[in-house]
Order: sequence, then C-alpha cells, then structure tokens
Amino acid sequence: MTILSSLPAGWAIDPAAPEPALAALLTTLPARPKLLGLGEPTHGTPDFPRWRNRLFQGLVREHGYRSIALESDFYAGQRVNDFVLGGPDNLDDVMARGFSHGFGRFEENRELVAWLRAFNAARSGTDRVHFYGFDAPMENMWAASPRLHLLAAHAFLTEHGLVPVTPTGTIEDLCGEDARWTNEAAALDPAQSVGREATAEALRVIADDLLTLLTREAPELQDRPDFWLAEVHARTALGLLRYHANMATPGPARVAHMLALRDLMMADTLETIMRREQGRGPTLVFAHNSHLQRTPGRLRLTPPHGEVQWWGAGAHLSRRLGPAYAFIASTLGNGGGLPDPAPDTLEGHLKAQGEGPVLYAAPRLAAQLPASLVRRSDTSFAYVPLKPEGLDRMDGLLFLPAAEG
Repeated sequence: MTILSSLPAGWAIDPAAPEPALAALLTTLPARPKLLGLGEPTHGTPDFPRWRNRLFQGLVREHGYRSIALESDFYAGQRVNDFVLGGPDNLDDVMARGFSHGFGRFEENRELVAWLRAFNAARSGTDRVHFYGFDAPMENMWAASPRLHLLAAHAFLTEHGLVPVTPTGTIEDLCGEDARWTNEAAALDPAQSVGREATAEALRVIADDLLTLLTREAPELQDRPDFWLAEVHARTALGLLRYHANMATPGPARVAHMLALRDLMMADTLETIMRREQGRGPTLVFAHNSHLQRTPGRLRLTPPHGEVQWWGAGAHLSRRLGPAYAFIASTLGNGGGLPDPAPDTLEGHLKAQGEGPVLYAAPRLAAQLPASLVRRSDTSFAYVPLKPEGLDRMDGLLFLPAAEG
C-alpha cells in the first residue's frame, strides 16, 4: 500500500504508484473535468511523456478515463486508434504513419500505443480506450492542401442527398497539386504562399458553404455514423484555408496569427472529441504547455519577430467549457539539457525544497510562493519556461526536480 506524502501545497508522487497523488489533486478541482490537459514545456524530453503514460494508466484504471488525445495530426491518429482497438496493422507501421511531427519515433509513444492495444484486448467495445490526435494536418514549415477535406465533406453530403452546388471536379481544379500548398518556402516568405490567390479565395467560399450546409442539416444528420468526421473535415478545410491566407499576408503579426489559428483548430477538434466521448468517460489531453494553458502562449523568435504571443487551445476550451476543462502543467529543474535553475526562479525555489517529483495544486502553490520569483531564462528555444505569476490560472503542476535520464 502506497502512503501518500502530503506537502503544504501538494503531494510527493511515486513513479511506481502515482494514483494517490493524482486522486488527491483531482479532489481539489471544482468539478470532474471532461477534458484534462497535461502539458510539457518542451518536446523530445522523455520524462514528460513517460510521466504521461504513468498518470494516464491511473486515470484509466481508477477514474474511468476512456480516451487520450495527443498533439499529433488528427487524421493520422485514426490509424493508431484502429490499431489499439485490435486492427490488423503492425506496430512499426502505426508508429511510422500514425503520428505527425516525428512523434512516432519516441519510445514513450510506442509504449503508450502497445499498452492501449493490450488493455483493450480484454475489454468490450464500450469499455475500450480510444486514441486521438487533435492537431491540424500541418508541420512547422507547411500546412496541407484543403483538397482531401473538401472532398470528404462533399462526399458525405452527396451520399445523404444534399448535393452541394460546387461539383468535385471544380474543387479538384481549384486545389491543383498538393505540392503548391506544402511549399516550405512560404513559411518564411509570404510571397510564395498560394493563400491569397483567387483560387484559394474561391475555395474558402466553397469550404464555408459545405460547413454551413452540414451545420444547417445537423439535426437530421447528427446520428449518422460519419457525421462527426464529415464536420471535422469541413472545419479542417476552412481552417487550413484561413491559415494559408494568413501565411500569404506580410506583417509583424503574421507568425502570431498563424500560431493562433492552429490552436483554434486544436480547440475545435478537442471539443468534438469531448462530445464524441460523452457517456464513455473523460479524455486526457497531452501537448505542449503553450497549447493547453489558460494564459497566452509566448515564443521567442529570431529578429525581427522577437517574442510573439497568442491565445492557445486551452484558453478557448476554458472559456467554452468552464470547469469541464482542467489543466496540469509540467516543468523540470535540471537535466535533459537544462542547467541547475537559479534560486530566484520557480524551478529553483521548488528544487530547494529537497523533494522528489511533486504534484502540486497550482492555486495553493501560487499563494505560498515568494512574489520575487522570476521566469527562468537559461532554457533553449524549444523549452518554454513557466511564468510564476501564471500558476493561479492552472489547476495542477507536475514538478520534476531532475531528469530521470
């Protein structure tokens, strides 16, 4: 039996048995969340997805969670979900083709997928755990063509007797080759983007018409098995076209607006996942802290951009869902490329307490911290440190004093 070690604002958390600390934190929330966000301050450090796996298994076993959503392409994630539900694919192919951003290379993601398949093997359909990606079909330097998503929404409507005005041939002609949309040079040079061309503007009107038709007829269509997916396709098409239009627009706010549009698409997809999972159990959402926090995301870029700021998916979800959305941030003391934190930083102060990994109730911790703490400045571009003054807008904080290695 694990004995829970309580601290003034939180609980020591045992890697081998994290459930007691997790259960204690959940009792501090005003309501049982339907979406529980768990953030990481950087990608590629194995400690954070390793802790995600530990916590998620406890949430599944003890708290009825029946789905997980990762910061990875929603459509690629459908391949992973088919596999964890017992599909005939093999694990190597799923990891290679079921993730975006190179996340399929991470051993902790492989372990998660293997665990999900094994867990589901002994359970009935309603009790099995689902896997989702919730990111848009885009990478750091490009965004996909809207073609596939326009055609999918068009096909669904046509199949159910609601033939759109625009024929599929026109959509194909307007989209052209996918490569013209995924030109990586456009990420740095607005003039090379197709997002403001007449064809792209025409496609935005078509995407809006398709989404409007789906929304207008939703009371009749909503019980069809693929309606939810057709709706995601239509929203994705419109979101991609907005993103490409912004990519083609020069100006100092260009990058911030691109980041904001991506997060808005994330929020819409997560809300759809929540509705789809309603009645089965809550969903754990895992992504960068910047996407899940309620405060604005910040990213330091090279001149002339400086630091850009935007509202992430968590801010939108918190506004829409209230206490049905909760957020646990994560941060690291040292290791994994980080030096020892300065004593006047959040991480330095927590590390000086001499505890191992701790799960804090963030508002309680915020009330006890010295007002003089500052945001650490010794991190790399990829690691976004937390602002101490933002803790009161979080529900929990997972502090790892040192990387496990």
